[in-house]
Amino acid sequence: MEQLEKDKRIHQKIKRFKTKQAQMRHLFQEDEEPFNPDYVEVDRILDVSHSVDKDNGEPVIYYLVKWCSLPYEDATWELKEDVDEGKVEEFSKIQNRQPRLKRAARPPASSWKKLEETREYKNGNILREYQLEGVNWLLFNWYNRQNCILADEMGLGKTIQSIALLSEVYAAGVQGPFLVIAPLSTITNWEREFSTWTNMNAIVYHGSLASRQMIQQYEMYCKDEKEHLIPGAYKFDALITTFEMVLSDCPELREIACWGRWRDILSHARCKRRLSERDVETICRVILVFCLLHYRGDENIKSFIWELITPPENGREPQTLLNHSGLSIPVPRGRKGKRVKAQSTFDVQKVEWIRKYNPDTLLLDDSYRKHLKHQCNKVLLRVRMLYYLKQEVIGEHSDSVLKGADIRYLKYIDKCQEVPAGWWDSDADRSLLAGVFKHGYEMYTTMRADPCLCFLERVGRPDDKAIDAEQHTGDAELGDE
Repeated sequence: MEQLEKDKRIHQKIKRFKTKQAQMRHLFQEDEEPFNPDYVEVDRILDVSHSVDKDNGEPVIYYLVKWCSLPYEDATWELKEDVDEGKVEEFSKIQNRQPRLKRAARPPASSWKKLEETREYKNGNILREYQLEGVNWLLFNWYNRQNCILADEMGLGKTIQSIALLSEVYAAGVQGPFLVIAPLSTITNWEREFSTWTNMNAIVYHGSLASRQMIQQYEMYCKDEKEHLIPGAYKFDALITTFEMVLSDCPELREIACWGRWRDILSHARCKRRLSERDVETICRVILVFCLLHYRGDENIKSFIWELITPPENGREPQTLLNHSGLSIPVPRGRKGKRVKAQSTFDVQKVEWIRKYNPDTLLLDDSYRKHLKHQCNKVLLRVRMLYYLKQEVIGEHSDSVLKGADIRYLKYIDKCQEVPAGWWDSDADRSLLAGVFKHGYEMYTTMRADPCLCFLERVGRPDDKAIDAEQHTGDAELGDE
């Protein structure tokens, strides 16, 4: 207030404000807000209901309508006659889609072709010459599985170029679902540009709890004949949201920031009953919680594992996973190693989310619990080393290694002082590291059979029975679920 009073113009500013406020009162009552005409424009149709008129017995159709500029929670049921036919057609096209449960593989890099001229997008839109160059560059990186950043100046159409990229990817057969994470102030613009340039079904995931629940109910998944949601069969082509929503709200979105290779586990494990990727994640988290309770080793490892399995909150990744400090320090091994007393930075028993992953209620096999208790140190150390291998050695190429790419670009590792054979060299070191990351610990026979590693060429393919026996041994050590 003192600073305002020192401003010689403050009284004149207050006078102008009061004059303007008095003029506005002539147009609106004090408690009345100006009416937004968007509120009577249909934005999307969410659902349909068939009924019968009680007076004449004739069939009646109602549509659940989301209105422009209003949240999902304000959607209302409206008669078919009162809804725009164009919106009804859009809704019917989306409803009549066949659920896509299989994801198309990304085309090889060799199939990339430069776009010599812009194609005509929806509403006759075309790219400018510099925008076409940007889309070509984005497509080249996508085909070659390289991350990239489009850093044009403001106003040059980065949003349009990004949407054009997704449109080209969609036309190449990889039809989503695409996730767009953007600042809150821009998500409306993203939605508008998707609608202007493409025919993709793009939705915005944001708003109050009630609105987000409606999005999950009506916009997320396809439904079967009994109107049951089909998990994994996404109804949308592109979902626009904020970073905070991804990590702190919807479990389906939070899976994007997953901490394990659940699909790989499902493809290799011989489970007695059908499991989903979420089931596998739950099992792994329960196992690691049990191991933490019985681990008597290095505090750095305990802290790392704790941060790894803790579900992210408030849109933040755990600091340990960003820095993984202490993981490059050798861990004391053996019974004679000096124990270092240190206070843990967490208390397993006092954390709320532990209730969902309580080993006492989920690990019911006493023999398996006894086995896991005996092996808990080995389990945690292996998890630690796999994470370190991925972050520090393989790095950004981890996905390529899993898909069978050349491993010669891995960081150089000094040759072992005690080599297992005379032909062992740095290529063998790289193949061993990539093989451990790809196939797991001590799966040496399986590594020998991998054509992407050097062992197949140097020592020949092992017997198929030996490979099968090794994989069965791994299953026996882990136990059947």
